Order: sequence, then structure tokens, then C-alpha cells
Amino acid sequence: MSVKDILEIEKRNEYNLYEIHLYLEGIFWKAYEWSAYLSNKFPSPLNNDERLKPLKKNTKNAEYVSVGLQLSSFYKYFPNVIGDDTVFEMNEKHIIIHCGKFFGNEFSIENYEDILSKWKDGIEVKQKNDTKSDATRQLSNVDALLEEIVSYPIESKSLIENLQFLSHIKNVAMEIKNNK
Repeated sequence: MSVKDILEIEKRNEYNLYEIHLYLEGIFWKAYEWSAYLSNKFPSPLNNDERLKPLKKNTKNAEYVSVGLQLSSFYKYFPNVIGDDTVFEMNEKHIIIHCGKFFGNEFSIENYEDILSKWKDGIEVKQKNDTKSDATRQLSNVDALLEEIVSYPIESKSLIENLQFLSHIKNVAMEIKNNK
């Protein structure tokens, strides 16, 4: 799914105003626009400097904000979400967090675009940083993959979930290998 497709999905209506949509990209789960905002503001005991860091990018077609995290970090950023089937939905490439009960009625369909716009205005555009060498990037990806494998709770997952995770790990490993 392209960023353009995701940005189209991120246009909200009153029925999905309190949903965070995360999409699997490599070894990271990424949220865009309003989902990124909700992810960044999700009620948790974290200080502001410990929360998910938004990244603003400009492309030919759009300017957008995203946040990203690894599956192993969900407990840190979204306490009490994983394991609650009424709140957390996950498939191979998409996670939905129904987070209305964590926010209350703070937002309405009339004000969410203004809130998002003000938030985005306070974020600097990230320029592409090519200072890391390919070898450093490769090592970082391998370390992240190993961390994801080690932190995955295989014992408490079903056979299907473990098979999906193994398939995901294989895809990420192939992606890292192909980027050598």
C-alpha cells in the first residue's frame, strides 16, 4: 500500500475518529496523519520526550506526518492494549487500535482537522539523512530484527499467530538480505 493510499484512508469520519491504524513497513509499524497524532498523544505514563516521535516528510504529492515503532514496543507506548480483543485488532500488515475509551470525547469530526494541522505545524520537516553508511544501516536493521524475535511472546501465542510471525520474520530477513 502506498503512502498516497494510506493518506486517503486517514481521512476520518465520525465512525473512525478514535482508531489508530498502523501499517507494517519493513520491521516497523507506521501510523500516518491522524493515527500518528493519536499515537503520539495516547494516554500513558510516558513523559513527552519519551513518547513516539513524529516525523514530517514532503513528497511530490503530499506533506505528511508519521510515527513508527516495532511490535516489541507496543507495551511501552500502548499500555493495556495488547490482549484486549475489543481494542486491538491485528493481521499480517495492519493493526487497528480502537482507542475511544482511552481518550473520552476530546475530539469531534468538526475539530480534528484543526488539531492535526496545528500539531503538524509544530513539527519540522525531516531532511533525508545520508550520513549513516549502508553497513551501519544494515547492522541496525539486523539488531532490530533480533530484538523483535527475542521479545516476541511465542509461548502465549496461537499456532496461527506464531506462523504469521515467522512469515513476517522471513520477509524482513529477505528484505535485509536484498538490501546488502
